[in-house]
Amino acid sequence: MVEITLENLRKTFGDVVATDEVTLTLKEGELSTLLGPSGCGKTTLLRLIAGFYIPDSGKIFFDDRDVTNLPPFKRNTGMCFQNYALWPHMSVNDNIAYGLKLKRFEGKKYTKSAINKRVKDALELVRLEGLGERRVHQLSGGQQQRVALARALVIEPDVLLLDEPLSNLDAKLRIEMREEIIRIQKELSITTVYVTHDQHEALSISDKVAVMDHGYVQQFGSPREIYANPQTIFVADFIGQCTFIDGVITSLGDYLDVKIPNGQVISGKPTIEGYPFEVGEQVKCAMRPENLHLSRTSPDDNEITGTVTRTIYVGSALEVYFKVGDIAAQSLLKPEFQIEAGTEINLYAPRLDVMILPVGGVDALRKVPGHPLFQASRSAPTPSNA
Repeated sequence: MVEITLENLRKTFGDVVATDEVTLTLKEGELSTLLGPSGCGKTTLLRLIAGFYIPDSGKIFFDDRDVTNLPPFKRNTGMCFQNYALWPHMSVNDNIAYGLKLKRFEGKKYTKSAINKRVKDALELVRLEGLGERRVHQLSGGQQQRVALARALVIEPDVLLLDEPLSNLDAKLRIEMREEIIRIQKELSITTVYVTHDQHEALSISDKVAVMDHGYVQQFGSPREIYANPQTIFVADFIGQCTFIDGVITSLGDYLDVKIPNGQVISGKPTIEGYPFEVGEQVKCAMRPENLHLSRTSPDDNEITGTVTRTIYVGSALEVYFKVGDIAAQSLLKPEFQIEAGTEINLYAPRLDVMILPVGGVDALRKVPGHPLFQASRSAPTPSNA
């Protein structure tokens, strides 16, 4: 097991900046997920860790060892690719054994008996006992994914890297394989980096999540921290669902008072510790659908008045869509509640559940002392006036 430290990584492809100012510590034995939409830089970051790409600047450490310029085979990582990358002309056994046949231990090859034993153990670990002689085309998609996982694990890597490993599976198989990955990762206590664009998958599988957009890590923390205290509008919008209402700060304190376009004042909490909010600053108030209620839980609750546009019954809840002025909003209410489109509705949001977010994304994070992007912006060279 190793701890992975990334220091101010930058990688470009021509004029395209794939990742920039990435500073993270991925703790040993944890499963850390790189989450974001297509093109956000998550796979590039994974390939930097693997050694398939060399950064333009910055450092990568495995524990105290600088691996920034080491080739992949000297990093002792195991990788599962999105398309599995299995050899169709080889048996399951031979696919799994392939890396062991190339690997050297203290300069010596593994013996045939040692390889066979490790392959057998790997098949048992991924629950494919008895299928070693089959060809890849004789396996289901889930079984092929298990073979790819076994091949990555059989070399006993210090780090396991998974690039969208479940994207080719149907919904039921994704859930099954997700549970298998969690089981294996915890059983081996192996440092794991997992790439996905699926927020539900990331929240359910991870010890830590790094939410990425346009090459930057906008937030890194536990799934609960990411969901409850998003630090940017992008993170709040990408993780779960949110209603956003524009407003202007009218007063500061433990809670911030924000005047919204219809004249109402909403009180909520800042989600970024140390951000220098100011009276008169444009912000967004963000509310999760499950945090809008039909009755007050406290005298301090915010009252939100709107007009229902439609409702959707989803079994366990009723999704209520409504408008606050010109702003579209959503609430998740008990399934027995009945209301028709066109009806005015009053909902209540506790102050603790209203998130006040700065506009500006990455630029807003640069204003927060102690934040990695604050440090990176201060260490960057000052541009010339010429």
